[in-house]
Amino acid sequence: MFLLQCALVGILYYISNVYSSFGGFIVSKYMLQRPLVGGLLCGVIFGDIKTGLEIGVALQLAFMGVFAVGGAIAMDVGTIAYPAAAVAIINKMDAGAAIAMAGTLSVLASYVFQLVRGVNVYFCNQMKKGIKEVNYKKILFNFMAGPQIFLFLIEFILGFVFVYYGAGAIDSLMAALPEKLLYALSQFASVLPAVGMAMLLKYNITDKWQFAFFVFGFMLFSVMGLSFIAITIFAVVIAYMYFRTGNTVQMAGASGGQIIDDDEEVL
Repeated sequence: MFLLQCALVGILYYISNVYSSFGGFIVSKYMLQRPLVGGLLCGVIFGDIKTGLEIGVALQLAFMGVFAVGGAIAMDVGTIAYPAAAVAIINKMDAGAAIAMAGTLSVLASYVFQLVRGVNVYFCNQMKKGIKEVNYKKILFNFMAGPQIFLFLIEFILGFVFVYYGAGAIDSLMAALPEKLLYALSQFASVLPAVGMAMLLKYNITDKWQFAFFVFGFMLFSVMGLSFIAITIFAVVIAYMYFRTGNTVQMAGASGGQIIDDDEEVL
């Protein structure tokens, strides 16, 4: 059973880094690679959804601001979402230990991903040869099959091995670490979510006045004590009103200042 669970984590880890010519990164990096989603799925696999969500939320908050700039890869978020989350769930880690372990592992995994990019150069050159030779089999294999097979082998093996052997290794390591160090990691983890949120706001807020939305949401949670579901409903309503207001202003400008209803036509 444990072998099957490790295999499932390895497969999900691979899928989280798959690039599709049809959907881009929508399903993989933009959905499955999120630590919150990975924590939930790993929790389902190992039969501990509660711990999976707790670990997923902690990792999501800490690493939500991580993204690749150009060709630079600071860390592999897929490693955080699946192998690291799985090991944290198995060993019942707290947020501090999980974040420290996930960060270190993801940086190491990013170097392995550079190997994948290097091999993809070979497949790219072979595809170019296939184009010159008008060899459709060579083109399709080197464009789709070859890179995906190599990516699957690398990431499935890494994910499987780390979860299978990492559980016991991490457990032994955690037992050997001093309590003061574990306490320091826990305190450090309490700061990282704020850093992740700050990084996210830096790139999402284009106008200073938009910061009011963040303040409003913070007040709903911390002062009024509303649940996440209630805050989400507030956010959806405000987003819809903001969208409609923006459209009305644009239509008014296009019609010379006259506000036009959706059911009317501009003559």
